Amino acid sequence: MSIPVVDLAEFLSGNANSKAAFVQKLGKAYEEVGFVAIKNHGIPDEFIAQIYEYVQQFFSLPLQIKMNYEIEGLAGQRGYTSFGREHADKQKW
Repeated sequence: MSIPVVDLAEFLSGNANSKAAFVQKLGKAYEEVGFVAIKNHGIPDEFIAQIYEYVQQFFSLPLQIKMNYEIEGLAGQRGYTSFGREHADKQKW
């Protein structure tokens, strides 16, 4: 299985049919896979590379420091979520 790719240019085109097709593809991707890649989003490659650097720096920190960012009671919706805390609906793993 691969992560589906949707084109934001379809949504921003001003064409109602293209916009509806984008929404359909996006919804299908989330329903069937749970993830989606978006192209033509307009975010500069340099900014994306910088964010990846920050993410790598954060996840390279010792667990004790990362745990300071885990927010109890939000089920991983905000902050850091440590390994083994998230589970697919009604699943043990």
